[in-house]
Amino acid sequence: MKEGARHKSMIRYLHRGQIDNERWNRVIGSSGFETVYAQSWYLDACADNWGALILSDYEYVMPVAFRKKFGFKYIYQPRFCQQLGVYSEKQVDGQIIRMFLDALSENYKLGDYAFNEGNLLVEQEGFEVTDNTNYTLQMSSSYEELTLAYSSNCRRNVRKACQSGLEFSEDISIRELVLLKKQHDHTKQADEHYQLLINMFSEMQEAGNVNVFGVKLGSDLCAGAIFASCNKRVHYLLSVSTEEGREQSGMFYVIDKVIQINSGKELYLDFEGSNISSVARFFSGFGAQPQLYQRIRFSNAAGKFFQKVRSVRPD
Repeated sequence: MKEGARHKSMIRYLHRGQIDNERWNRVIGSSGFETVYAQSWYLDACADNWGALILSDYEYVMPVAFRKKFGFKYIYQPRFCQQLGVYSEKQVDGQIIRMFLDALSENYKLGDYAFNEGNLLVEQEGFEVTDNTNYTLQMSSSYEELTLAYSSNCRRNVRKACQSGLEFSEDISIRELVLLKKQHDHTKQADEHYQLLINMFSEMQEAGNVNVFGVKLGSDLCAGAIFASCNKRVHYLLSVSTEEGREQSGMFYVIDKVIQINSGKELYLDFEGSNISSVARFFSGFGAQPQLYQRIRFSNAAGKFFQKVRSVRPD
């Protein structure tokens, strides 16, 4: 039996209840491209359902979030879960990725899935591959060295915020920040949407390392963000600014303080994107560098039938 075929036969699917949390999180944490998204406690909070494809004895693991509709299971990418993919303390090469892709299409008929930046795919027969951009900042240098990489616009806004009377605060609740988001969201959502966010982030905070940082003018919160951390990264998940916060460059202050707090540590600040040029300029202004990650879509015969059913019977 060829090596690739042998390995493929050793890939098994585990339901969530069959996964050993300690062993799982140890593999994710030992990966060179660890993200908080793949930690079991994080997926428990943000995914409707999830399981995993596992090669050998937790040698390589791949989390898979899925939903069910009209009797079909289909893969989707959960909100606030930018990248997943194959994780291992070993190198993940093209042959390993191809085996997992084959196993993925055998277990699911329709899929939309984002791989981490260590899982570059190139062309894959049967899969539509799209490139996306994330921005990350390595914070191992001193704060003084890190600020040298700030753009002139970023420095100006940080200085403006520092002189505006804003006060940095770590004493902000998930509920307070999400309700502020509700008041100042550019796209208004139903009340249930914001309650779901409160529930999800609260569950994450109870189970893992989630913090809310913000700036206040007097007693009023005017800008803030939710961050989730793992061994190697601090992820910037959700942010909000009031009109006053935008005028006083409050979010520049928040991010600058997070960089200052974590400077000198072997951590990356992961900005979670973006392909939008204006957002990318904001992130790169702090010295963050672009990182490629890729997303796949696939649909076999049964999946195409499911898509037709969905078009006839919309959600």
